[in-house]
Amino acid sequence: SSSSSSSSSSSGGSVDRSVPLPREEAIAMLRDDCENGYFITGEASANLYDSDCEFADPFASFRGYDRFAMNLRNLKPFIKESFVKLLDFKEDSGPPFSVSTRFMVRLSLGLPWSPQLAWVWGVTYEFSEETGRVMRHIESWEVSPQRGIQQLFQPGRNPR
Repeated sequence: SSSSSSSSSSSGGSVDRSVPLPREEAIAMLRDDCENGYFITGEASANLYDSDCEFADPFASFRGYDRFAMNLRNLKPFIKESFVKLLDFKEDSGPPFSVSTRFMVRLSLGLPWSPQLAWVWGVTYEFSEETGRVMRHIESWEVSPQRGIQQLFQPGRNPR
């Protein structure tokens, strides 16, 4: 049977989300993505997310994996240097089943004043019982949004 998938090829090829993802496979994919700093590299496993997954951070939220992937691709050219270290990866049986992560993130942005961003960044991934995929990707920062914005506008060590 030919099913029309709601995923588009803008995320690096079409993804078949018609088959539920086994939990062990999902956890392995997520751990791999986290260890490889997917939010810096832009290389997230599309099959890990529901196509209408909710993505939220301290400033905004939206739905749709393709938009998330596009945002990562658009951010990548602005990152001159990065350091990402996975600090925590904790599973919670729920419901819903979720994984909470914490990362130390340091970024040097390619803007004329060379801002340096550094903070502990957390993401909670909530999984759908039906699909086995991430249905909510909720970011938290261990710095106030105001301090995060301050860092963005503060000149770095080597302003051009």
